[in-house]
Amino acid sequence: MKKLFMLIFLLLSLAAYSKDKINVGVVLSSGGLGTGFNQMAYDGLKKAEGEGLITFKYVEPSNITEDLVFLRDFSREGNYDLVIGMGSVVAESIKKVATEFPDQKYAIVGGTITVPNTVTIDFAEQEMSFLAGALATMMSDSNKIGVLLGMDNRSFNRFKHGFTQGAKYVNSDVMVITSYMPTTSSNPFNDPVTGKNISNLMISRGTDVILQVAEGTGQGVFEAAKEEKIYAIGSDIDQDGEVPGTILTSVRVRIDNAVYNLTKEVREGRFKEGYRQSGLAENGVSLTDFNHTKKLIGSNKLAKLDKMTKDIISGKIIVSE
Repeated sequence: MKKLFMLIFLLLSLAAYSKDKINVGVVLSSGGLGTGFNQMAYDGLKKAEGEGLITFKYVEPSNITEDLVFLRDFSREGNYDLVIGMGSVVAESIKKVATEFPDQKYAIVGGTITVPNTVTIDFAEQEMSFLAGALATMMSDSNKIGVLLGMDNRSFNRFKHGFTQGAKYVNSDVMVITSYMPTTSSNPFNDPVTGKNISNLMISRGTDVILQVAEGTGQGVFEAAKEEKIYAIGSDIDQDGEVPGTILTSVRVRIDNAVYNLTKEVREGRFKEGYRQSGLAENGVSLTDFNHTKKLIGSNKLAKLDKMTKDIISGKIIVSE
């Protein structure tokens, strides 16, 4: 009887624990759910939801003013265990709102600032971009490669700096052409027409491999690359299959893993404010598996990339931000 009682107690405890969900509010970055950056966060949240860990609500602001409104709405309600802001733009808004609601737990994903009662999850984009720059240089016939960035800030410039360092590691004479989306664009992360125009300008200067780091705008980069028969490199999610053979690889930021793990930490009472950066060693960033381009790239080049990856993880190669 005692054993039966203990078994019933254990089952009831497990049932109660399984219902112990946390409530998460998410403010997506500009571009909305249709962009890889936001989609990966959503995937991580859906995984947590599917395991009974959380319930969540997301919103898609169109500008920074709406960021503030949504963040304040989530915070004012008082029933969200965690409020997540996606990207560096939303991070600036959290910086303001966190002082207004000091008892609310926040998270910034993909930002670089430190805010009280907030965990900032950042990524070593420079490490995977180093590998992308090395690959681009190895695949370039013109010795000119390029990168198109959605914004000019610290986080996006890590892509540029890593890409350039990797390119120069392979060939010190390679030319790296950098372009930013213009501030006049209505949405720098979902403007494929401008992305294609900039890409064509790069191509006219001899660039034959372009890394795009501008979310939906990258579709214009891919279109130009396919038409002009050059190579492109995707970002955030695995975009290799969108234009097979044209897209060499994609630089992946594993936001899905980061967001999923964060919700588990909060649910288990392990929330810890502060800044953290996840790189190759933590499986926070990576290149894709070259499912469409292994033969095109060749085993020798892939072996060199593998060696560089191990050297970055071991600290033999230091990639600066």
